[in-house]
Amino acid sequence: MNWIPIKRITKLGLTNFWRNRWLSLASTLVMTLTLLIISTFVVMTLVINKTTDRIKSKMDITVYFKDTATTEEIANLQQQLASRADVSEVKYISKEEALGIWQEQQKNQRIKELVSSTENPLPRSLAIKSTNPSELNNINDYLSTDDFSLIIHKISYEENKAIIDKLLAITSFVKKIGWLFSSLFIIVSVLVILNTIRLAIFTRKDEIEIMRLVGASDKFIKVPFVVEGSLYGVIASVLALVLMVIGIYVVIAPLVTQYLGAGVTENLKSFFTSHIFYIILIQFLVGIVIGIGCSMFSIRKYLKV
Repeated sequence: MNWIPIKRITKLGLTNFWRNRWLSLASTLVMTLTLLIISTFVVMTLVINKTTDRIKSKMDITVYFKDTATTEEIANLQQQLASRADVSEVKYISKEEALGIWQEQQKNQRIKELVSSTENPLPRSLAIKSTNPSELNNINDYLSTDDFSLIIHKISYEENKAIIDKLLAITSFVKKIGWLFSSLFIIVSVLVILNTIRLAIFTRKDEIEIMRLVGASDKFIKVPFVVEGSLYGVIASVLALVLMVIGIYVVIAPLVTQYLGAGVTENLKSFFTSHIFYIILIQFLVGIVIGIGCSMFSIRKYLKV
């Protein structure tokens, strides 16, 4: 196996990149957009999935009782629920406790005054936590039977389930749009880089012929084009990361703070920081694979050495 002078080959690759700098710039910019879209899609998916899991972990079922339900009937149901393997906690909330929660959560003073200790229409309830969020549906089915229809006024599970279903629908939509745009820009990147490498080969046709005549090996002729292709991926990865950081900290963070509060912004920044390694890894892998893959394809198709 012949030793390949890495330094000279790398220099030739850099020379090729600079010699076709306008085509190289176009290829790098398209690759940057591709990596930026893929990274944004990955971050959005991770954020939505984490938000969904967090809401699921905090989900519970609240059972609201009719005023005609007796204390004994409520106590019996509480005991039955507590004995279930899929229930971790059952808390009874009296009308007085419900009033305290109402006054604490309600910010509008006029609305707050509509409910008082003398006129308290708030129902008694049971707050039920499950051992696993996936078991909530079984608990809801149990409570929805005709055995408890005379004492139960309302079960909150359907409202919580609707929120989860909406988040799952948003996640599915984001994934479909993300895959669509990622695939589209990957195809565009591949076509642009293929044509860039092909033009580089054609413009260096005479030089390559001379190199062959003086005894240059196939690897010495081919590898600089691979180096050129990998440069597209490396530079595009760096640019995409810089643009993403600027986008999150300069553009997105102020908007989130304005509309959702500083706490949400800090969570967003913390989430991005904790996953920055995976984002960089994905960007570099995708960028280098596309760049080197296109170079290898162009070399095999257009460079007959």
